[in-house]
Amino acid sequence: MGMRVSTTGLFHASNRRLMDNMQRLYDVQEGVATGKKLLRPGDNPVAFSRVMGYKSVQSTMKQYERNISSSLGYLAEGESALKTVSNLVTRAKELAMQGASGGLDAETLAGLTEEVGGIYDQVVAVANSRYSGGGIEGARYLFSGYKSDTPAFSEEGVYQGDDGEYKVEVGSGEWATVGFSGARIFQGDVDVFGVLKDLKEALETGDTAGVQSTLDGLDRAIGQASKHMAEIGGRVNRLDQTQGRMDETTLTLEKLVSGDEDLDLVQAASALTQYQTALNASVLSTQRIFQTLGIL
Repeated sequence: MGMRVSTTGLFHASNRRLMDNMQRLYDVQEGVATGKKLLRPGDNPVAFSRVMGYKSVQSTMKQYERNISSSLGYLAEGESALKTVSNLVTRAKELAMQGASGGLDAETLAGLTEEVGGIYDQVVAVANSRYSGGGIEGARYLFSGYKSDTPAFSEEGVYQGDDGEYKVEVGSGEWATVGFSGARIFQGDVDVFGVLKDLKEALETGDTAGVQSTLDGLDRAIGQASKHMAEIGGRVNRLDQTQGRMDETTLTLEKLVSGDEDLDLVQAASALTQYQTALNASVLSTQRIFQTLGIL
């Protein structure tokens, strides 16, 4: 006795086959449109979980990269400020050498005094420079230590910050010193403000010996600025090395994510043709079955 297939059974079987082929075709079309083979956890739970882990690391590294970028900008402005100070003190030394030669008239001495006074004011202004970027908690005074919302020095050259030199995390467990203590930089080996004040006073009173006595302090002030510029250069080099290692890791992570997530477009094009053909065949087959059963 032959097996009798019900009309309802044929309908459901044909419809299921048709829907399955449509879903396969849709999935491939979606992959081609996005360029991804991994769009949701159900596509491949193990690979999806792995990719989420990679992307979590990538997100953390992007924050480190932003920290490095801001830190490099901060250090560059600190270095630029010290270069300006070095140039200003070098000019003050030239004026001091003129004043130390003796035999200058009152008008010349007054001109030298006025220029040294201007240099002093400029050095105070530079010492109170603020970071113009906003990557590290907005603008802050470069040389105030942790008290970055306070000008580093008063007009009299009195330090108003503290000895803190804050750090920024630039890698897992890796911190870069970014901040500066103005007291250490401007009043460490020699008080830059003090020696400029002494020079101005000696020129103002025509004290040739007093002017001569400031030359050593001015040389030391120039050397002090150079020493701290070199220190900043060392910090920048370390950050550049950290950035280089991070770039390599980022590239590796991108390759790992791509390997799990990106679609092989050649294979996808072949599958698209295959599933389109299968869908067309399902449609024709369903039509024939329904015609045979007298449904169409």
